[in-house]
Amino acid sequence: MASKHVSRDPALVDRDQQILSRLARIEHKVDSIDQTNAFALRADETKHQASVKAIFGGSVRRAQVYLAADGTRTVQEIATFLNMVRPNVSRELSELTREGLLEITESSADGDVYSKKAVDRTLRITSFLCKEYSLDKSGRALKGKVAKKSRRKNKA
Repeated sequence: MASKHVSRDPALVDRDQQILSRLARIEHKVDSIDQTNAFALRADETKHQASVKAIFGGSVRRAQVYLAADGTRTVQEIATFLNMVRPNVSRELSELTREGLLEITESSADGDVYSKKAVDRTLRITSFLCKEYSLDKSGRALKGKVAKKSRRKNKA
């Protein structure tokens, strides 16, 4: 068996290396911008946490739905997971999306899948909600603890 040696044009190899090098520089710059934005947001963390508190408004259900939106569950799966009715989950997901905290990352015949935006990590929203409402990272009440009650009636 004869081995075939494919020779590539040195000009193409050089061009490909230049493209990869440029992409690496762009990726580095994007990472730097993200880090700078995170630093700026954290500098005003107290102000931003007040906004987060206003968005959740003492609603345990909204906090649970937010935490359960992990990028793998559809609306119905979140409802089932949290033992809630779908219309209530849909309402909370819509509001959280309008507020800029969640985004639809996948749509299929089974439904839309929601994920937290990068601001969650920057402002540590998940951690804040877990402490504030005695919930685990998936939105369920911690064992032995009762989640704080909403100031308004919280059905389902």
